[in-house]
Amino acid sequence: MAFLFSSRAALAAAAIMAFVAPQAGDFALSSTAFADNATIPDHYTCAFTHKAGKNVSPPLSWDAGASNAKGYAIVLRDIANGGDKVHWAIWDIPAATVSLPEGLGAGYTVPGQNGAKQKAMGSGAVTQQYFGPCPGGREHPYTFTLYALKSATVPGLSSSSSMSQIESAIKKVSSANVVLHGKSAASAN
Repeated sequence: MAFLFSSRAALAAAAIMAFVAPQAGDFALSSTAFADNATIPDHYTCAFTHKAGKNVSPPLSWDAGASNAKGYAIVLRDIANGGDKVHWAIWDIPAATVSLPEGLGAGYTVPGQNGAKQKAMGSGAVTQQYFGPCPGGREHPYTFTLYALKSATVPGLSSSSSMSQIESAIKKVSSANVVLHGKSAASAN
């Protein structure tokens, strides 16, 4: 009797499992250049070019998961000392895009990225390209935060928007976010 009951329960469970829809992968951000919580290679910092703000962006890729995003944005932040230093942001990344290659080109509208926009801290030409870690020889923690957006574009932004305005506008249209952590002690010297 116990065998019959457990067999029926197993068959019922199997039948229920057969009708469960397959699950999408987790909403996740990664890089082939460094693992989560690892050191960001100098190639993607000011130590490579010996100039703050003239750096090579790392390759980044993500699994959209069940986010139903209409677009994406990524913000690179130095989170040492309260985390108030946004280095770089890229937004208006199309929903069909699930990776960014190493070495994105310079320009407010990112070359080859289907209308994506970027802005970095600093002044002059460096504000329109990737600005990687440059903590001056002391190790700092960094985050690359991927935002799933509820709209294809982030409204109200221009090349003259401040980094805090950009991050705030991205957060207003975000439906989910995930973080890739890294650390660096790079110096431009």
